[in-house]
Amino acid sequence: MPKFNTTASIIHPTKITIHRKHSIHRKRFEHYFVSRVYLCIMFTEQQQKWLKQTQTLFLRYGIKSMTMDDVARELGISKKTLYQFVENKDDLVLKMLKFHIEIEKKQCEEQFSQTNNAIEEIMMVIEMNAKELQQMKSNVVYDLQRYHRDAWTIMAEYQQGFMYNVVRRNLERGIAEGLYRSEINVDVMTKIHIATSFALFDETLFPSTEYSKVTVFKEYLLHYLHGVVSEKGKTMI
Repeated sequence: MPKFNTTASIIHPTKITIHRKHSIHRKRFEHYFVSRVYLCIMFTEQQQKWLKQTQTLFLRYGIKSMTMDDVARELGISKKTLYQFVENKDDLVLKMLKFHIEIEKKQCEEQFSQTNNAIEEIMMVIEMNAKELQQMKSNVVYDLQRYHRDAWTIMAEYQQGFMYNVVRRNLERGIAEGLYRSEINVDVMTKIHIATSFALFDETLFPSTEYSKVTVFKEYLLHYLHGVVSEKGKTMI
């Protein structure tokens, strides 16, 4: 199976010109097509179903608590079949994460292309992530960082690569639309946003027994948004 380069599938959207509608449709098609090609090369249709189910299990119960016996049983397959697909649990986590990231990239590009402005993009991020955060066990990020270092490295590369570009593009769009403050240091603000996003899952700061992940996420994004919007942008929050 070919190795998957997490940065290779980043699609840099073409600049939206006067023919905005046609540019958006082209961008959506290009990203959808490339994403599907990568997924088809990486995994069969059946394997993709297994990975979706595995992702649901890990989010619901945590990664460390799920054994390979548990995963095989929940997938309705034998351990032999599971080990024909992956070498070990590390490999399963790695494949699941790569699959999840590619889906996230596709959905991100598709959803953002439908927004009318930069602030709508932020509101859509809140909506897109709320359901997943509600289903996510609090120790998933910790499990990745402590027990699956290769997967954690890929997650960090995704944040610092693709997500950096997404956040930076949103800031540049908001400034161009007059909705964000023109004096913002885009690079610095983008990196602060990316760095802070990891802290939201820190159990020592926000223990799940006291804080809802959805509430923390929404509060942070609204705080971030109020920090970057212009007077014009404030009227749209």
